[in-house]
Amino acid sequence: MNKEQKLYDYLEKHHIGRDKAVHSKKLEKKFDICPRTVRTYINNLRKSGYPVCSDDKGYWIAKDPKEAIKSAKRWGDFATEVNNARTGLAVAAIQMRTVTKITEITVKVG
Repeated sequence: MNKEQKLYDYLEKHHIGRDKAVHSKKLEKKFDICPRTVRTYINNLRKSGYPVCSDDKGYWIAKDPKEAIKSAKRWGDFATEVNNARTGLAVAAIQMRTVTKITEITVKVG
């Protein structure tokens, strides 16, 4: 059994419900993995349909559909914020190109 499955089994055995959330640091230590690997494993589990929830308290397995939906909504809100930041950055890049072109034209003409 790989570490990703072991992590899920551990969560399922000891951390069902938000009130039993476990912090990433404990998972890192228990499974001897780095923070990025914890996030990767959790992400892979979620993409495979496992009900792994999270918030500032840590990670846990949803105790019911309501808990899973609440966590999914939180992810949806986060995705919206990331998309808005991405859009803002793209707009900034376009504006920078416009200013650069205007500056280049001004320098060539002057």
